[in-house]
Amino acid sequence: MPKASPSTAFGIFERVVVSLYDGGVLSPAVLERVIGAFAQADADWHGTPRVRSVDGRSLHEIVVHTMLPGDDQQSASTSFMTVVEHIAETALSAGAASETAREAEPRRAKTRKPADANEESAADELLAQLSGSAPSAKRRRSNKADTPAGSSTFNPFLNAALPRTKKS
Repeated sequence: MPKASPSTAFGIFERVVVSLYDGGVLSPAVLERVIGAFAQADADWHGTPRVRSVDGRSLHEIVVHTMLPGDDQQSASTSFMTVVEHIAETALSAGAASETAREAEPRRAKTRKPADANEESAADELLAQLSGSAPSAKRRRSNKADTPAGSSTFNPFLNAALPRTKKS
């Protein structure tokens, strides 16, 4: 486990990413989610990396290697900032869009027409059928697949015998 660094958002981010990398589960999708979560928590991305991975890589090198595998490692800190700024911008714009959608939801609910009684009863019947709580008003046909297997089916253990032995 990496050494403890100060409990800043950047320090926690650094420990999370290095731990995921050392555990072998850090993929670009996972890293994107982690960066997005810390971007919404307003992490200061300009901190200096203190923790090293098992193979000696810094946080900047890990992020650049994961997100830009063909990129050269000479400019790891600038590439790190480019990657983080891009993902943070995307995450923050997506978060703002979801907040706007949540605010618009009550307005949309007020403008909807009330559903017909037929639609409500059909929806209730469908929910009852899907949950399996109430039988349908229609009679269900019995299928052969619903009946238990008969005794005439193949049973490998019925009349089983040991294999013959060689006669020498």
